[in-house]
Amino acid sequence: MTRMSRIVVEIPQVVILAGGLGSRLGEITETIPKSLIEVNGIPIITRILDWAYEQGCRRSLILTGYLGEMFENYEHKIDLTFVKESEPLGTGGALWNAKNQLENEFILLWGDDYHPTNYSSLVDSHRKNNALLTMTVTEKHETMNLRHENGKVIEYNKSSPNENFNGYEAGTSIVDKKVIETYGKNGKWSWEETVYPALSGEITAHIDNTKFWDMGTPERLEVLNQFFKDCISEDCK
Repeated sequence: MTRMSRIVVEIPQVVILAGGLGSRLGEITETIPKSLIEVNGIPIITRILDWAYEQGCRRSLILTGYLGEMFENYEHKIDLTFVKESEPLGTGGALWNAKNQLENEFILLWGDDYHPTNYSSLVDSHRKNNALLTMTVTEKHETMNLRHENGKVIEYNKSSPNENFNGYEAGTSIVDKKVIETYGKNGKWSWEETVYPALSGEITAHIDNTKFWDMGTPERLEVLNQFFKDCISEDCK
């Protein structure tokens, strides 16, 4: 991966979903939220925010839930705002719960994914296409969960992929707040299961084969730990 030598476009607010239980990580998350788990000595959320800062982000909204009080003293050079859900709301419900803090356009990240992608390229693609939602899509993954065609995501299914799928959601998107205002609702609901089908054929597919890591299981966490142990270059954030 390479560092950005300059900021090409204005980078919007970064929103991080950090409220999940992390149940697949077992006893690791019994006393700590998964976004605060250390990866080679540094909390994963710090590594995510460090990359966001490198890309030009200066504002971040962090959506917490389970053990969210542990974020009370968390600081970063990015200006941080926290919204804690009082009960599990799912990925969509967490965004709706924080709708008053969302900017008109924001980059959406998962608090247990590390995806060192080029934000300027993503934002530029989103704005040039006048899109409501632009999703980074990789074509280099061991499994596929979507089909894209002519620059659009036309089908998405995380649980039941089919042989026609030719891409995988890489974990970084940029969203127009109108999407939340249109499809949002009170209570618990899934962002992926609600919004992606509703916008089928309208989601811009931003092809980006940058390597990314999901630390959602102990095995994947160890892989990410090893990456940072092996990474001796300052370019490895």
